[in-house]
Amino acid sequence: MTPPEHPWTSFADARILTVDDSRAVRVFLWEILTRHGARVDEAANGTEALERAASGGYDLILLDLILPDVDGIEVLRRIRECDDETPIVMLTGAGGVASATAAVREGADGYIEKQHLDAGGDDTSFLHALQQAVEHRAGIVAQKELQQLRADFYSMVTHDLRNPAGNVWGIIRMLLSGKAGPLTPQQTQLLGIAQSSSSKLVGLINDYLDYAKIDAGFLRLDRRDAELTEVVRASVRQAGPQAEVRGQTLEVSLPDRPVPARVDPERLEQVLDNLVSNAIKYTPDGGCIAVALERRDGEAVLRVTDNGRGIPPGELDALFGRYHRVPGETTRKIKGTGLGLLIVKQIVEAHGGTVLAESEGEGKGTSFTVTLPLDAKE
Repeated sequence: MTPPEHPWTSFADARILTVDDSRAVRVFLWEILTRHGARVDEAANGTEALERAASGGYDLILLDLILPDVDGIEVLRRIRECDDETPIVMLTGAGGVASATAAVREGADGYIEKQHLDAGGDDTSFLHALQQAVEHRAGIVAQKELQQLRADFYSMVTHDLRNPAGNVWGIIRMLLSGKAGPLTPQQTQLLGIAQSSSSKLVGLINDYLDYAKIDAGFLRLDRRDAELTEVVRASVRQAGPQAEVRGQTLEVSLPDRPVPARVDPERLEQVLDNLVSNAIKYTPDGGCIAVALERRDGEAVLRVTDNGRGIPPGELDALFGRYHRVPGETTRKIKGTGLGLLIVKQIVEAHGGTVLAESEGEGKGTSFTVTLPLDAKE
């Protein structure tokens, strides 16, 4: 299908703001642009340009790099703080190419050297440069809209799935508690399987929902004063039954003194839940998982170590990528989204910390080390 003709081809009814301290340049631009159907407003300095730009409604801004009151790049920055949709093209004098290129990095969509403006009436190159700038900005806006649409879709789908899945899990839990009446041994066994499956489903949905927030840049931390030993204890309590079912030993090592920090405790518990759950999944029945917390040189160091399957050295670098799963016949049978470690990395880095995976190879276990900065207070 042939795409429709771009509306900028004729500049008909386009509203354009030209910003230049030279009246001769403004008149020259006015003549070119109005000849091609545009409606042109003018500003002779940066202050006037910012006032006009704040009113909105412009389809294009032509901005001089050097202005008498406010630097052109500073005007660009201020406009971009509240408007990332309007195309902006920088106008430069002789020798201004380096600065104009810097302006492009600040959010300009192109630049035009004034000496290349043709006073003889051939506007082709000039109009083509404006056309490219408009299309460049349109592409950026479309990409942002697509990212937002994708994030909204992920959130909508996972939210609509999470509520009924959570309800199923809650009902099964109530039935197993005996509050709805006695159960036969066979019913209890079947409901136990259903509860395990629904719990996994809720976990998968939560992973996708968190990934959608991270992918869209919406990860937010609710920082407050917390005690990291309590965060570790809460995570280990949660994982205890899972390890017990598989006959695994879950060891915990905590410092004698409190480890206070200003963090998001729920998010950090989520980090530990992911790491400990992974260790349990990838460690054979009867294995050992060790969780340790220590305070060292103004940092908190959390370590989760197992004596499980281990990780091939070539897989360590890609471990925190999207949807990454360690290859192999045994790991293929273990269910998961491949998003857990990506979520871990994003949460840890949002706290200003680091996470490192270490393994000597297959069959030699794995260790994950999370390092977090601490406040100076005791």
